[in-house]
Amino acid sequence: MARAVDRLRALAAQRGRTLATGAALAAAALVLAPLLSWAVLVAPHAVFIDARTRAAQVYLVNTGTTPEDCAIDLKFGYPDTDSAGNMYVRLVDNPEGDQAQASSAGWIRAYPHRVVVQPGRRQLVRLLAQPPSDLPEGEYWTRLIVTARGADTAVSGADSMVRAGFDLVISTVISVTYRNGAVRTGVTLSDFRAGVEHDSLVLRLGLARGGNAAYLGTARVLLRDAAGSVRGQWDTPIAVYYALNRRLALPLEGTLPPGSYVAQLDLTTQRDDIPQSSVLPAAPIQRTVAVEVR
Repeated sequence: MARAVDRLRALAAQRGRTLATGAALAAAALVLAPLLSWAVLVAPHAVFIDARTRAAQVYLVNTGTTPEDCAIDLKFGYPDTDSAGNMYVRLVDNPEGDQAQASSAGWIRAYPHRVVVQPGRRQLVRLLAQPPSDLPEGEYWTRLIVTARGADTAVSGADSMVRAGFDLVISTVISVTYRNGAVRTGVTLSDFRAGVEHDSLVLRLGLARGGNAAYLGTARVLLRDAAGSVRGQWDTPIAVYYALNRRLALPLEGTLPPGSYVAQLDLTTQRDDIPQSSVLPAAPIQRTVAVEVR
């Protein structure tokens, strides 16, 4: 029995480490990056549905060694920033006003709603849209939430067996976008500041979406010294649904010597993680700002 208890403790510790890893990955999902929900991979991580087909599909893939009980839900949500400028996904149970008008959570359905995915297997989930007949042109949003719970685990000893049930629940959140008629997007940059804090170049961006669809793009940042040499370059995915006050902390390689620098920002609708056919075009934006290192 002692051996069984030791194995149970080891399994619990392993799953605890997995939970911490899932939490770290969740932060990356806010800009439409893919997420792992414990052993369950959800793909693709961004779904686009148009008014002609009104359907799409995603796959749940169990990469683990035990069955995963998965519940599928749809809720209105979008990337937002907190008071410090950090990104998170805002999920809204009862959207009102402009949010309610942009929500597709009430008329997109997922089938099945719940399923057990066996180890090494994948499960198809179909998304069907039934929008109102008088739906205005534009883009409508919801988030597909896959909540996975590990099945009970049998831990056997020399002369006994323990069934271990863990209340470990990890959720994966992906974007689902419905496009009706003519859609267009753009972005305005109302604020652009930069400075060096410790070992990072820190940018502050005031962003607002234009048009009737979300702006999906990439922010490329170049840091040049007084001689024009590039001292750092970074690419960061950007998703603007409403207004954002975004903070970017970009790691520097080594310590910058005191002096004058220039940070250059380029906003373009180029994305490596989404098919370019799903990304709406918009005019590029370029800005520069002086950075003093003392």
